[in-house]
Amino acid sequence: MDHAVHAARGRPWNKLRFENNELECLYQRYTLKLQRFSVTGVVALVVVLCGVMAGLSLGYNQAPTLHNVFNSFLCLLFAVVLALLQFRLIRDSHLPYLCYGILFFTAAFCFISMPTVGIVFPVDTREVMAEGVWQIVFVVFLAYAMMPLQIWEAVLFGIILPSIHVGLTGYNIYNDNFQYLAYQQLAANIVIFVGVNVAGLVVNVMMERAQRRAFLDTRNCIAARLEMEDENEKLERLLLSVLPQHVAMEMKNDILSPVEGQFHKIYIQKHENVSILFADIVGFTV
Repeated sequence: MDHAVHAARGRPWNKLRFENNELECLYQRYTLKLQRFSVTGVVALVVVLCGVMAGLSLGYNQAPTLHNVFNSFLCLLFAVVLALLQFRLIRDSHLPYLCYGILFFTAAFCFISMPTVGIVFPVDTREVMAEGVWQIVFVVFLAYAMMPLQIWEAVLFGIILPSIHVGLTGYNIYNDNFQYLAYQQLAANIVIFVGVNVAGLVVNVMMERAQRRAFLDTRNCIAARLEMEDENEKLERLLLSVLPQHVAMEMKNDILSPVEGQFHKIYIQKHENVSILFADIVGFTV
């Protein structure tokens, strides 16, 4: 049996896939533990980030604002999710749905940080074009690098969120809300958004290839060991078919635990007063 599989190929706007469907299913089960670990890391990062930002905002303003209230809510929500993940109350099969929920709430986290939100709600940030940029960069890179999403899903998320920010800032430029170096700042924001998408896409593809290569190497190593065990069993059966069992076992033990000597051991046993029937039973006759 040929256990080894050596090739994998990519499909447009999808994850890399092995040509063997059975191997692809095996790989998906293999990566469940890695996916749980990465999703847990994302949730923990959001808990720490939102907790720190809520604390700083509340300490600076000494009053509730949209930012510190929403960040406190996100911190508590993701802390509950983190506890559920740690106690394994969320199944591995539910991780994709959890990722979609994470995308939704992190997108909301970015949206309330955008510069036009202060027109409607009381916020504790200045109305400048740089507001919300680092939040979008952080969230988009997490989507590419640490969340088990398909490539097209991460790309779509990485395009829509920055596009909303660019559209809102462009609208403010059109209404003369932003005047000082407006177009230069807008161009800089676009360059940053394009850069994080390119970097995230490269990291995503490289990590996917590395994981598949490591899985394939591990599988081929196990397959080689299984093939070696199969060959050993065949040799043992062949040995038992031509030699008596006690002689074959003695020869096998000497092969497994060789003793250095000048001459090879000769497997000869002397039996006196042995009948032809006994010799035939124990395998000394052909």
